[in-house]
Amino acid sequence: MKSFDYVIVGAGSAGCVLAARLSEDPACSVALLEAGGEDESRAARQPNQWPLLWDRAEAWGYATTLQAGYNMRSIPCPRGKALGGTSAINAMMYVRGHARDYDHWRELGNEGWGWSDVLPYFLKSQDQQRGASAWHGVGGPLAVSDQISPNRLNLAFIEAAVAAGHRRNPDFNGEFADGAGLYQVTMRNGERCSTATAFLAPARERSNLHVMTRARTMRVLLEGDHAAGVDYFDGSQVERIYAAREVILSAGAIDTPKLLMLSGIGDPAKLEPHGVTVRHALRGVGANLCDHPGTALVLGLREVDQPLPTSILAEGGMFMKSARLNDGFDADIQFFSVPFVPLQAGAVGKAQFMSIVVQACRPKSRGQVTLRSADPFDTPIIDPRYMTHPYDLALQIEGLKTAREIVSQEPLKSLIANELLPGATAMDDVSLEQHVRVMSQCIWHPVGTCRMGRGDDAVVDAQLRVQGIHALRVVDASIMPQIISGNTNAPTIMIAEKAADMILS
Repeated sequence: MKSFDYVIVGAGSAGCVLAARLSEDPACSVALLEAGGEDESRAARQPNQWPLLWDRAEAWGYATTLQAGYNMRSIPCPRGKALGGTSAINAMMYVRGHARDYDHWRELGNEGWGWSDVLPYFLKSQDQQRGASAWHGVGGPLAVSDQISPNRLNLAFIEAAVAAGHRRNPDFNGEFADGAGLYQVTMRNGERCSTATAFLAPARERSNLHVMTRARTMRVLLEGDHAAGVDYFDGSQVERIYAAREVILSAGAIDTPKLLMLSGIGDPAKLEPHGVTVRHALRGVGANLCDHPGTALVLGLREVDQPLPTSILAEGGMFMKSARLNDGFDADIQFFSVPFVPLQAGAVGKAQFMSIVVQACRPKSRGQVTLRSADPFDTPIIDPRYMTHPYDLALQIEGLKTAREIVSQEPLKSLIANELLPGATAMDDVSLEQHVRVMSQCIWHPVGTCRMGRGDDAVVDAQLRVQGIHALRVVDASIMPQIISGNTNAPTIMIAEKAADMILS
């Protein structure tokens, strides 16, 4: 009988961190199960190749349902399927969000999750190239570095934003969040530094850590109201593994709620139609799905550049407060300057255009993840309900107008030949709304489907324990009670660092 103290499901951005931290205690035995394989491909390591990973074995190949807010389009939802999870296929931006994000989590009833509580865990992870400060740590496993060779178009974007009246920001993770600058990245020596590289690889020689790849978890084994282990498929048969202390789900905001529902934990109204026996009614499982929308201003270039291997493509960016909708946070809209469009073509050297992508920092549209069937091998139904709240639409339109103002400033203006989309005739809000609904995608930041907090729709408490089930925790982006004002990878790593301390203490 296979038995470990802790069984972690999912070797992604959170799971690799947990496995490394928990196994630091030689008295603990840890099993880490990952449905995908190793993250050894050259494309996964080379920064400018990340858009090519969406359709490879390193990704699940998920897509949303037809989105009414996006003119009935299905949107790709890439999720990592390899050691490192989505940190093995993402754009490598290191963004923590704003202090107010975490203070808001605490205000929602989650004690211990305010900014002063979580900052030490951000610092603990970091090996910051710029050195230690009140905002940054050194000596941690995760390399956080400046970009090696940012493209001239991204540098021009920053200067044009300053000319348009925005402040220059040399550090989005520093004293203030708003302003224009270059994103820092999770890279070491010009290569991707995923959580598998940073946290898991150094820990794999420990005798108390057992890493299992190609192990697809099918359900949590429940004995009454106690999580006793999991069943997984090893490629030929179903195996069972037991947890003496805890089962920890770190499969992400899509697959963690799916696993809970397959195990009979969820909303009876969504389980019973599939013939799933309800073991514990928990209405919030799979609910509160939130993701960042992204809308591009697409620009023709006078001269076409090609991305260097060390480029993350979306190198430059900006945060700004809304002129009309500010709600007390440091910023409401995020921008990405991308000189290589389409992205997949840019990754192999054939990009022809530039885009400035606009993202509402804290969208209010909410969707859900539900079961398609009781078959563990069936894909879940992913319905983010993008752009169904008017707040989100207003921010996207405001962001597009701001992007145009930046493009009209030197030194960027001289590098742009014309605006291709939405085009010079789309000047009024009605035309811009049509562009948003026809062209928007997502930024691949799903969160919230196992919300931390109180109330009927909460799934985990502030200790990340699943409500009503003993020895079962969720540790990944699904626990976020409110989406972060920025990219979600660094916050997910922080969640795992904090969870490890909770569990070991």
